[in-house]
Amino acid sequence: MTYYQTKNIGVVPPPHLSDKLRLYHVNMNPYGHRVLLILEAKRAKYEIYKLDPLKLPEWFKEKNPRLKIPVLEIPTEQGDKFLFESVVICDYLDEMYTRNPLHSTDPYVKAQDRLLIERFNELIKGSLECFDTNFAFGSEQIIQTLDIFEKELASRGTNYFGGNRPGMLDYMIWPWIERLLLLRCVNAKKFDSKRSLFPNFADWSDQMQLDDIVKKHAHSPMEYFDYYKNARAHCMAQDWL
Repeated sequence: MTYYQTKNIGVVPPPHLSDKLRLYHVNMNPYGHRVLLILEAKRAKYEIYKLDPLKLPEWFKEKNPRLKIPVLEIPTEQGDKFLFESVVICDYLDEMYTRNPLHSTDPYVKAQDRLLIERFNELIKGSLECFDTNFAFGSEQIIQTLDIFEKELASRGTNYFGGNRPGMLDYMIWPWIERLLLLRCVNAKKFDSKRSLFPNFADWSDQMQLDDIVKKHAHSPMEYFDYYKNARAHCMAQDWL
């Protein structure tokens, strides 16, 4: 069953919502990718409006003066409302759609998961630096963060951070792990040697790739490699203009 449809944003604002959510999303953006995974996990009815970050229409800027992306538009009796920040949006969705709860019911575990999401920001920073400098794999920041998550999986003794199925933490970090897999396109031997350092995390990654929700919005390592390679080349060209 299809729960969403994709449209390109235009100069005229889209109509008011009635029975669905609307996600404003930039293609290949990992923060929007987070939200897409949670929308799918909650089986919410939604539509995607794709944005060009270099050509944002004036009506969108007026509704979103901070120019935050992604943005979730929500129909309410008082009119359509907007939510920003991927973590906030995902927490909102988990509370609003009670089916398939993604956060732990244990307050302590939920708090620990939130801390791990914050800790993961270091991997996000490291991976972005990595992709901006010839995809050099081996960043100590990435290795140290992966080691924390490797040990956390081992201590939990479960296939996923959420237990026997993916939970909020699993889906919140997955977009960046999916992108890290592009490094195998650069040096397969070196990438595979790193896998042996994190056997639990490597198994988790393999299982996540088989998850139906993950597959719904997945891209291949080569697609990511080509995207970041072209994006880097574009930025370098812009520097010379």
